Amino acid sequence: MDPPPPSPLALAMARAGAHYELGNQALQSGNTDQAQWEFDAALETLVDTGLSPPVSPQLAGVDRSPRTSLHGWLSPAVRPPQEVSRESAPDDPDEPTQEATALVGPEDVQEIETEESGEATPLPEPDVRKYEFPIVFNDRVKTVLQHFQTKRWGVITRSFERASRYLPMMRDVFREEELPEELLNLAFIESAVNPWATSRVKAAGIWQFMASTGRLYGMQVSWWVDERRDPEKATRGAAAYLKKLYRMFDSWDLALAAYNAGEGTVQRAVARQRTRDFWKLRLPKETRYFVPAFMAMTIISKEPERYGFSPPPDDPFETMTVTLDHPTDFRTLAQVAEIPVEQLRELNPALIRWSTPPGAPRYSVRVPTGVKADFLDELARIPPHERVAWIAHRVRKGETAPAIAKRYGANLQALLEMNGLKKRQALKPGGSVLVPASAAFLPNATADAAVDRLKTKMARAKPMRHIVKQGETVTQIARAYGLSPAELQRANGLSQNASLRPGQNLKLPAAAAQERSREARQNLASALAGPLSAPSERRYVVKRGDTLTEIARVHGVSQEDLRRWNRLSRDASLRPGQTLRIRTSSS
Repeated sequence: MDPPPPSPLALAMARAGAHYELGNQALQSGNTDQAQWEFDAALETLVDTGLSPPVSPQLAGVDRSPRTSLHGWLSPAVRPPQEVSRESAPDDPDEPTQEATALVGPEDVQEIETEESGEATPLPEPDVRKYEFPIVFNDRVKTVLQHFQTKRWGVITRSFERASRYLPMMRDVFREEELPEELLNLAFIESAVNPWATSRVKAAGIWQFMASTGRLYGMQVSWWVDERRDPEKATRGAAAYLKKLYRMFDSWDLALAAYNAGEGTVQRAVARQRTRDFWKLRLPKETRYFVPAFMAMTIISKEPERYGFSPPPDDPFETMTVTLDHPTDFRTLAQVAEIPVEQLRELNPALIRWSTPPGAPRYSVRVPTGVKADFLDELARIPPHERVAWIAHRVRKGETAPAIAKRYGANLQALLEMNGLKKRQALKPGGSVLVPASAAFLPNATADAAVDRLKTKMARAKPMRHIVKQGETVTQIARAYGLSPAELQRANGLSQNASLRPGQNLKLPAAAAQERSREARQNLASALAGPLSAPSERRYVVKRGDTLTEIARVHGVSQEDLRRWNRLSRDASLRPGQTLRIRTSSS
């Protein structure tokens, strides 16, 4: 018979304490929103047990005076989880990585060692019949599993949410490679399934590849692109590497240890100690607990509810791939696709700068499934040299690459990579060097020229049309284009009571077409004004459905600044075609 699992109260107290400590850490770093979320989660965890308010101090296992607040007595319940990785994509394109250690870091190892010497709480035995992988469930694994239940519950829960985006793809890759599906749990231990994670030693991505190993398994790593952060390419690399390690050691325990400590470390330990039993080998302390951590995470993920966790949600990314035939910056892509820049970056974590790489004339990017059908056609209307904020600099006698980079405020490494140059390489006077400059150095004529060209092409284009989708009505379509239903009916010879059919082709009156084209052109011109490193001031033309909140979020400014720069009252509403001024910082 299985021993009883830890009491709900004990687990709830530990979880609440972990949320409280995370809230304290967020508060100390100035992240008040995150702090508030963690404090609320701590309270909700206790309320869900039906024990609050109040909770007996003796029941909680802590001392509390009558005047101590709930927050005050939560903190001794557990020690804080160590070095929880941040989950969102970075705001600054020049700082594309985030410090994030493995799920079991050095501080955790210290705690687990202490816990291992204490009396273990009984845990239910895993059903080994459910596993392809040879699961071990010894005292060391049980101690790590209990550590996860108490000190890492919040991190693992958020990792489950993040993993739901990638797990279907990862399972497909591991099945293709005929690897046990349980090996996917290695991604939780390595990075908490975070593509943006970077370790102290600069291993990166979900599978934490070093740059040299990533290149060995076909991943490009440069100033522009870091394919260790591409979930699919990194997963394929991890599968290939794990197969190699298994062939080398003929043991999954030793293969996993080698993934953490390196092949040579494990080979030398086996040869010196004359044993191939991982559980008897003397290895670095972190590796000693790495394999038990993998076992514990595998057991949790197979039967999450049995060990106090909620099953991972089923929320994979629905994406499609489009191939661009010229380098293009993110703002232009997002503007034309009519999606937020942040969403585009989240779908393409390997692109660590503001653009697809300049040295790749054809580059594939992921966009949400169902992005508008004429996305590539509209993008093609923009001249290639205006899709990115490069400057073609004419080299003068005696000029060097560092001097040119300094003049434009550009990143020297990016300039060298764009032009295939070495740092001290002599430049030929009269030749051209492409510079990824700050948009503050770009002439205003760049955007104007784009608008003029688009005006000419749009004027020659056929009248705008709308393809009816399932469920659409004349009223809905008319409103979307700023028309009255009567105008749309007249333009298409429809009677007042006429119904529409999916796929029907509707003509739009010329005025509406011109207005919509004008908005699109102005917004494209705004997007062309520069990369994510913004100029001192730029313009944004409001589209139908835009809100001040969304515009502020996409451009990385506050709503209050937007109101102040444009003299908008708090109750002011936006109108399509309205032009907003946007600055890089408040002034």
